[in-house]
Amino acid sequence: MSVNQVHQSTEERENVTHNHILFGAPGTGKSFTLNKNLEVLLGDDKDTHYERVTFHPDYSYAHFVGTYKPVMVGKSSSQPLDEEVLRVVSILKDTKDAKTKYEELYKLFEAGEFEDGLWRIPLLVGIAMGKADNDKESKVTVKNKNGEDSKSTVEINHGKAISKYVQFVSDQPENTSNIAYEYVPGPFMRVYVKALKNPSKPHVLVIEEINRANVAAVFGDIFQLLDRNDEGASVYPIQTSEDIKQYLAKELYGRNPEAYKTLCIPKNMYIWATMNSADQGVFPMDTAFKRRWDFTYLDIDNGEEQIAGKYVQLSESQKIEWNKLRKAINQFLIEEKINEDKLLGPYFLSKNIVAPEGKDINREDFIRVFKNKVLMYLFEDAARQKRQTLFAGCGGKALQYSAICKAFDEKGVHIFHDSIKAAMGLSSL
Repeated sequence: MSVNQVHQSTEERENVTHNHILFGAPGTGKSFTLNKNLEVLLGDDKDTHYERVTFHPDYSYAHFVGTYKPVMVGKSSSQPLDEEVLRVVSILKDTKDAKTKYEELYKLFEAGEFEDGLWRIPLLVGIAMGKADNDKESKVTVKNKNGEDSKSTVEINHGKAISKYVQFVSDQPENTSNIAYEYVPGPFMRVYVKALKNPSKPHVLVIEEINRANVAAVFGDIFQLLDRNDEGASVYPIQTSEDIKQYLAKELYGRNPEAYKTLCIPKNMYIWATMNSADQGVFPMDTAFKRRWDFTYLDIDNGEEQIAGKYVQLSESQKIEWNKLRKAINQFLIEEKINEDKLLGPYFLSKNIVAPEGKDINREDFIRVFKNKVLMYLFEDAARQKRQTLFAGCGGKALQYSAICKAFDEKGVHIFHDSIKAAMGLSSL
């Protein structure tokens, strides 16, 4: 059953596909369709019973499922450290000598990755090495970039540049904040726990742009759980690691960790995703992974009725309908043997731009976004090998993006090939 056929009744919910991917060309309304399906499936729980994550090339199993991370802990609460603090503190707490710590920190601060604090690095190193404290002045000797000894005076005021690091490397009284390692769950584990705690309600993990990450690496052994039985539960369990056992025991009413030796996706947990096969930065999915999903293709004109009849006045003599322009460009791309997944969907431009409620398109907004999104996409991606043909109205400057934008300001849609203008009922200039 397609996700588009989701209904609110419990009986029909049981037939909804649990692992589902919506795919299509850019602007076909994949996220919009998925959000509508969420509203129907979850009803009043739509704001609390799903979590959304966007995959990217650096996304990993640790991000997706969870891993041990440094956290700031104290008598009140604990929270993960941001990457900036973690990198600085890791250098300060390492068993390196003062000179090495100084040089590594200097590189980080000099590169502009952190707040301006180059001149306070000796103080920070001194505190970390126990050669400076918070209640008196002292001097720390380090090597400068020329290899010469340099003395810096330690002062009471640490300043904004380093104060956020000092608390983790200086001697502290008991019960104050410090660093510890704690299991931090990823979106998969968070939704999994919610589904187990509330088995009578559906819970959805939404993955945007699923093929922008290496899914085999991201899912890891979770891949095996995607095989579902008729009710929607995993057919084949996987063994859980010790950290996941402890986490589940803590979250699920303090039971014995050994009760969670295996992991199975429950029938009330759904994994829905979107996929843009036209994206240049994608990872291929192997057949075994694809076989565990149901795919729904959204065709190139999906949802076009929502933007029908919306016009924009490009100039005093040029009024166009976005849908008509989009289709004319698509027809040119098809005739030039461009793949269908490179075509322009109705929502390639935001609905707020092309179909504002109760009024025509705003001219200035449309022109700005059209240049920044449509022209850039055609120039850099869809028509990369057909630039001179597509932008025939630009003369010999069709290979320069800046020249194309300038020509659009002057000529509007007359920058395009004659066949596009003819399809729109426009004559050549």
